[in-house]
Amino acid sequence: MMFGDGLLDMKPIVDALDYTMPAETVIVGDERGRFLYRSENESRNVCGSAKYFTDAVALIFAKDKGKPHGIGDIQFQIALSNGVSTVGPRHKAVSVKVNECERSTWLTARTEGHPEILDGQQILDDINDELGNHADSSDLYIGVTKRRKISIGSEKPRWITSLEYHGVVGGDDQYLYVSGVGIKTGDYFNFYRSDPQTALASCSNISASLKKLKLEENPKHRRHMSEVFGGFMFACCGRGEPFFGRTNVDGSPFVENFPRVPLAGIFCGGEIARGSSRLTGEAQKDNDARCTLHVYSTIYLVLSYTPAPAPAPAPLEH
Repeated sequence: MMFGDGLLDMKPIVDALDYTMPAETVIVGDERGRFLYRSENESRNVCGSAKYFTDAVALIFAKDKGKPHGIGDIQFQIALSNGVSTVGPRHKAVSVKVNECERSTWLTARTEGHPEILDGQQILDDINDELGNHADSSDLYIGVTKRRKISIGSEKPRWITSLEYHGVVGGDDQYLYVSGVGIKTGDYFNFYRSDPQTALASCSNISASLKKLKLEENPKHRRHMSEVFGGFMFACCGRGEPFFGRTNVDGSPFVENFPRVPLAGIFCGGEIARGSSRLTGEAQKDNDARCTLHVYSTIYLVLSYTPAPAPAPAPLEH
């Protein structure tokens, strides 16, 4: 579990962890949060502290290779409720400028398949036409597909394709302005809008997946099956009752299936999620665009325990 303080770009950190960690390692957390932590004999509350500067903290769960015989295993599984949908055609960045002071990017683009270079206002006019009645009610992002070389230490770099969201700040007769940096000329991007209907459908799918997991908890064979004993939830601060128009939507997939199992969670300023989801069948392929920092999503971390298999019976003596 990772918690960033919001002043540092978490993407290079999460990308490095994604690159080095085994595929089965799950990473979840809040990109922009405030935290209290203790390390060794020190306890620090970093909120408003002028003495200490901590970019991020992480709580690590490690497998005990020397555990006693007869102790089972704890599994960590994730599911992601997506809360954005695509708008309009794909674009290609043409001219890109970076404002380091504001950590923002200014760009022009071409619509895929068209030669005309569009300024920011032209791009936004086209997207607003696509949005129609949703133009004033949706938060707007661009999702940029980035193909970059990454390496750790002295090892040979290899190519990684990732999807990164940038909030749309505005546009004029020169540029489209988006938050964040790291976009290059030639990168492709799509527009995304916050979409409660997409989020509702995604929550419904996760609930169905958790129901299947619940049905596998057969009491007669529980000694050999996994048992869910807890869960964590990391939800975008833009979701909740104002987003859905009713309460308790994000928590319902877990609570309805496991009403007596503890669930804890927070609203985030950016949801960190890394790992293939066996719950929803979203296996990450090597050639897919990997996304580790999400927007308008809810991340579910499901904890289950599988007992150790019973020892084989001793052979009968004749």
